[in-house]
Amino acid sequence: MTTEIVKIGIIGCGVIGKLHIKSALEAPWVAVIAIADAYPAAARQAAEHFGIGRTYDDAAALLADRMIDAVVLAVPTNVRTELALQALEAGKHVLLEKPLAMSSADILRISDAAEKARQAFGPRTVAFCSSRFRHLAHAKAAAAWIAEDHLGDIRVIRCRVTDPSPGRPSTPQPYWRVHSEVNGGGIVSNWGIYDLDYLLGLTGWQLEPEWALARMWGLGEPIADYFPPDADTETYGAAYIQCRDRISLTYERGEFMAAPQERSWQIVGSKASLTLHMTWPSEKKIVASILHPETGVETRTIWEGNEDSSWVDKGALFDFTRAIIEGRPPMTGLVEALKLQRMMDAIYLSAKSDKPVQLLSVGDRATSKGGAAQ
Repeated sequence: MTTEIVKIGIIGCGVIGKLHIKSALEAPWVAVIAIADAYPAAARQAAEHFGIGRTYDDAAALLADRMIDAVVLAVPTNVRTELALQALEAGKHVLLEKPLAMSSADILRISDAAEKARQAFGPRTVAFCSSRFRHLAHAKAAAAWIAEDHLGDIRVIRCRVTDPSPGRPSTPQPYWRVHSEVNGGGIVSNWGIYDLDYLLGLTGWQLEPEWALARMWGLGEPIADYFPPDADTETYGAAYIQCRDRISLTYERGEFMAAPQERSWQIVGSKASLTLHMTWPSEKKIVASILHPETGVETRTIWEGNEDSSWVDKGALFDFTRAIIEGRPPMTGLVEALKLQRMMDAIYLSAKSDKPVQLLSVGDRATSKGGAAQ
């Protein structure tokens, strides 16, 4: 870029959109030029609250603003891809919220649009907010430790997070949260993309998923009325993913569970394993279990501290805008997003079909039929 200031527009002024506005205002290398929302009153209210000088009544008007270098798409999943395509056609850099897309076909369409934009305007940065938890201090320490080859050959990557039902909700769930045609799924889509980005990112994106086998369930019978009758999103999912190089990934996420709370992320290697805690509280201890030939397993704390949890909110935006200025890839770009989305597609397809599903490699753009995730 010819300037060290990235001029951005933010589309979507809901809870997440406001977090992006707040984060942008903390970054001296970012200027919020304009905001837009499908409900113009929401954009005007946010503009007044944050002191933003320009609002638009629709996304198309914001995308036509030539002063804007980059856009943040804090809108529902089912409309985000089309806006990303329009933004790239207008020459903008693009940051997309999570879930990443409705399917990997959407990621491929965005990738094609990014290539056309590169030819017309020069390289365009496309980044995804699924990287949020890798911006935390403990995650950076864990990634550095893994990169030093302390684990040996990775054998198993695990995530098991189950949250018990807290009782009857005081307010209804948002429409997007319980309808898959808007969000692409439920708890697995919403939180699984964070879990998978975190675990694959910490291990250097070396995993190459081959097969997935999954199951999903909705609310338990005693609490089925927590969601409206037409809700179709899952509240509990479990998956096994077989990867190249004899690596296995086991995954489990649940909410409103008839089970105690469990929160565990783990990477097991031939020489050592790492036990992690992706989310809150901010005070953490990251412990390695190291195999010793004489004494067995020795434990070692590789990082301990009270990390700044605000990086969960601002990390993706900071990384995106710095990537534009520095001309480098973002933490989660199109290549990583395609791998993640193909995993998600395979998990959902397997759960729906009750069959194992084969994943395409990231470099394979051919269309497969039968038990394959596109």
